[in-house]
Amino acid sequence: MKLANCSLIIFFLLFFTLGCTRKGSPDAKADTSGMRTEIKGVLIEGEGERVLLEEMGAREYIPVDTVVCDASGSFSMKFFPDLVAFYVLRYGQSEYITLLIEPGEILEFTGDFTDPDSFAVKGSPGSELLQVLASEHKQTLDALGEISRLNMEHLSSPDYTTLKQQFDRQFDSITSGYQQYSLRFIYENPGSPAILIALYNLYGQGFPVFHPQTDLPVYQFVDSVLMARHSNLEAVRLLHAQVSEAERILNSEHTVRGIQKGEIAPDFVSSRPDGSELSLSDLKGNWVLLGFWAGWSGLSREENATLKKAVKRFGEKNFRILQVSLDDDRNTWTGAITEDDLNWEHVSDLMRWDTPVVDIYQVEKIPYNVIIDPDGRVMGTDIYGEKLISTLDNLLNN
Repeated sequence: MKLANCSLIIFFLLFFTLGCTRKGSPDAKADTSGMRTEIKGVLIEGEGERVLLEEMGAREYIPVDTVVCDASGSFSMKFFPDLVAFYVLRYGQSEYITLLIEPGEILEFTGDFTDPDSFAVKGSPGSELLQVLASEHKQTLDALGEISRLNMEHLSSPDYTTLKQQFDRQFDSITSGYQQYSLRFIYENPGSPAILIALYNLYGQGFPVFHPQTDLPVYQFVDSVLMARHSNLEAVRLLHAQVSEAERILNSEHTVRGIQKGEIAPDFVSSRPDGSELSLSDLKGNWVLLGFWAGWSGLSREENATLKKAVKRFGEKNFRILQVSLDDDRNTWTGAITEDDLNWEHVSDLMRWDTPVVDIYQVEKIPYNVIIDPDGRVMGTDIYGEKLISTLDNLLNN
């Protein structure tokens, strides 16, 4: 279900472009009641170069310190923060790295003035987390940039249509893989504000890794864990307010979207891998799990493990699975079926998001599961993992 208020999306993107923590002003002095924090740095080839440290305020960057590297490229900064905060360390023409520093930390930074992507941080767990995240993000952006370059290079090629499909599949695979990585990063580090960076990362201008319209549960998780541990940070309070507003909008929408529980599931016809046709109504009289997925989607492939678990548990009952693939390449589709050992019904129009059944069921993300009873009525939508298993158990055994 999409949010009605697009300004919420714009807020999320602009908010973290500016940064996040507590308010301040450029003239504000360090709070000496905090613990002394230090950055010990070495900037290779950085003799005589300026290094700037700014705190990422909720509405502006707040200058903290400016130093000049000595003959060996070394520099030191000491300040007295009273809260954990994000900072930007700037050097060179436009190079910068993002740090997450706790009061009292002694952070060791090593960088190369001629190679801004080469740096290392120690002594600050939050900053070390951000370094790992930044490295993975850069690899993803580099890979997407290469696909974009190849796409432009082959625009006039006579077989561009086929190549474009290949580029699209590669693009989807890379973005899906990075989103999967980001989810793991968030769920494995719930106590660190570093997960805000993972939540708000972009593949490019206006192209977020997580979108409030389709990934609101991720926003809700980050909101809940950070409000429990870092509610004193303005960034967290802002996120909490916006998530609350998003939930209010969703709950107050008068127009019902998507297939609702109790409705008759719309019938459709599509093609099996062998070319024969299959309709949803062919399975009437069974409990049916209708799943939307794609061979290029890492999250879909992970959810396949849940579906196999469901078959093992409920296969002796009148339970069937029908998966609709949003692939556009037959080999990708059938290869994933074979690799994941998916022994149930499969159909696809090989039209990606343009397949008609996507519009019929108003599918906005994959994987997407729909539970249908033997009479053809929808009994649940958008259910995954263990919740899917427990829901099926309640329906089929009770």
